Amino acid sequence: MPDLSYDSAAPLNLSVDRLAERPGVTISRCEFDNAEGDRVVGYLVEPEGTPAAGVVYMHTTSFAEGFLPEAIQLAEAGGLGLCLGFHYVDDQVASIRQSVQSIRRGADLLLQRTDTIAAVGHSGGALMTTVVAGIDRRFRCFVLEVPMAGLTHHWRDTSHPNIVRMRSALPKDLFESTLDAMAPYDAEHFVGDVEQPVFFQFARFDIGVTAAESAEFYAMASEPKEQRWYDSGHVVNDVTAYADRARFLAKHLDLPGLPDALARRLQA
Repeated sequence: MPDLSYDSAAPLNLSVDRLAERPGVTISRCEFDNAEGDRVVGYLVEPEGTPAAGVVYMHTTSFAEGFLPEAIQLAEAGGLGLCLGFHYVDDQVASIRQSVQSIRRGADLLLQRTDTIAAVGHSGGALMTTVVAGIDRRFRCFVLEVPMAGLTHHWRDTSHPNIVRMRSALPKDLFESTLDAMAPYDAEHFVGDVEQPVFFQFARFDIGVTAAESAEFYAMASEPKEQRWYDSGHVVNDVTAYADRARFLAKHLDLPGLPDALARRLQA
């Protein structure tokens, strides 16, 4: 198991730049120090008053903006949202490590304001969230949207055209050595150690992560867990998925107003 220990008491050196206000909500760009690598950049979405709970979101396909609307709904319900993107750097292991550690440093930030936190991840962000879930007991629950057992499986087996082109372009020895270096961070090594409730959200028409791969990964997870499938592709744009996430987080974070925040948008 790779060493992912770090000093959670290290200064964050947080900077916040207010971007917009909504009724009862402040939306800001933020930066803070990571445990390693570059500073973390994302969005901090704050409610009026003391937050009842907090959520760290990590999106891969749509970067830090991917979960921003949901973070705003969270703040409307009294929660504190932190939206992050996957860390893309040339070194693949460094990308993984910096992404994992940014979620944990995000937890350090939220825990300065509230005692109850969760994490939500999409795709590669779900993989990083799984790693965190296996080693960090500070979170109340986790949501994993279109997760996978590991990037090594994704790179080797997926039929996604972008990855297929990458496989074809890389020299075989470089491809294999890169996978060997990434393998210890695959989510399959961590998902069985998760103790908190996990909600898995899978897509039936995902060209990157097959239904068989999703079912296999779910089987690896320990209880308590639940799953739901959606008629969507890798970007899960089924409104039912948003509602299911809201209900799950509301239950485990004691935020009863969260589903209502989504419902108001659907009725507008």
